[in-house]
Amino acid sequence: MRALLVRSLAQARYAILGSFFLLAGFQLIIIGQAAEIQRTQSFGRVAELLPAFLQRGLGSRAMLMATFKGTVAFGYFHPVVCLMVCVLAMYVATEPAHEIESGLVDLELARSVPRHRLLTRSLLLSALTVVGAAVFMAAGTWMGTRAFDAPMSEMPSAATRAKLLINLSATAACFLSFALLVAVLSNRWVTAFTTTALAAIVLYLVDFVAIGWPPMRAVSWISPFHYYPALSVVAGESGLGGNVAILAGASGACIAAAYWRFSRRDL
Repeated sequence: MRALLVRSLAQARYAILGSFFLLAGFQLIIIGQAAEIQRTQSFGRVAELLPAFLQRGLGSRAMLMATFKGTVAFGYFHPVVCLMVCVLAMYVATEPAHEIESGLVDLELARSVPRHRLLTRSLLLSALTVVGAAVFMAAGTWMGTRAFDAPMSEMPSAATRAKLLINLSATAACFLSFALLVAVLSNRWVTAFTTTALAAIVLYLVDFVAIGWPPMRAVSWISPFHYYPALSVVAGESGLGGNVAILAGASGACIAAAYWRFSRRDL
């Protein structure tokens, strides 16, 4: 297992480390922007920039976006951040499809290696990637508060930031589990990765459009992002238990299906 992990990490190191530093830098930039808006007392105008459909869909929670606290928290559920964390996890999780396509799986299984260990390797590394992304995001926030002398009294509390990161990690775990399942069903890596990446984008759009378009809310429950109500968490209106439990259940189902299919697949 150690050899498999080291090899996989070496292959994906540039994508992983590059994404980590981008996520940390994004948090730093968000805090710098919030500090500048606070300095010029321009948060009142931020509310005017929100589209009308978002103001209607979000209700009173839309006003959180026009505060220092809400702007800093936005760095944890910005579309770029959400999709980057999920796509990075899926990139790592789809490695079995690459090994099948290249024929490397034949060499690996020629040794006395249990077949399921290949999936466990990818699952473990992608999970560690999600955890690493959360750590770098938290570090970026910490550096930003000191670099821009952000008012600590107006920052989201440590508990709120932790809840956002846990919920984001659970969402990414749902996607990486789905990616693992697609990988064992695919013969080509590009097919597996493209399918899962496009699915993440489409499901994000479904959840986003549902904010301002009531008919879409009837199907928004299929999107894992639906169970990441970040603004409600920031406002203290939503807990973690139910949403994380749903995401964990979906992840477990995909992982179980992936192991079952891989154990019976003709490689």
